[in-house]
Amino acid sequence: MSTRHSASDQAWQPRLELRVLHTVRLAGFADTEAVADRVDLPANLVGDTLRALEGQKLIERMTFAESAGWILTEMGKRRDAELLRAELEASGVRPVLQATAENFEIVNPRLIRAVTDWQLQAPTDRADTRVSVMRELTDLSKALDDLMADLVGQLHRFSRYPRDFSAAAEKARAGDDQWVAGVGRLSCHIVWAELHEDLLSSLGRDRSVESPQGGM
Repeated sequence: MSTRHSASDQAWQPRLELRVLHTVRLAGFADTEAVADRVDLPANLVGDTLRALEGQKLIERMTFAESAGWILTEMGKRRDAELLRAELEASGVRPVLQATAENFEIVNPRLIRAVTDWQLQAPTDRADTRVSVMRELTDLSKALDDLMADLVGQLHRFSRYPRDFSAAAEKARAGDDQWVAGVGRLSCHIVWAELHEDLLSSLGRDRSVESPQGGM
């Protein structure tokens, strides 16, 4: 069997490493299935990549209560930042990424307000709050498609955010309220928060420093 690899194969490996490693970073704690859902790749390929990253000590398995999943190690955080810098330099996408991040900050307060209204709704206001929040999530889904279009055209890994947000909003409208801000699933809140983190980290910026009061 030949051990030679084409140029496209050599380019694919760093992209796969970045997608999987960065997804673990964004999720914070995720099992193999959750990582595969986010990167939209076959679970066996994602599993092989996760085990390879574990062998390099970039991620490790962690058990929390009855759940088990992957987390980044300190070495993994440094490698993720290194891969993001390389992607930014090689793609030439910084101006588009910067513009997308700035436009995101303009609409971000709308999602924060919708989720806050949802979480703090009084029982007597539940029906009215649901109507207004679902309407806002629908509008934000359309806004996200437009906001992300240029960036998705240059960095395809960002394509999951409009798709996942739209899917979560649709499930919420269908009556499953956990898709608004539930944890343990790609709810509207979770998708939005991961996108915010992805935009900033891809620019080499630290969200925890830029949002000291815990903004989304």
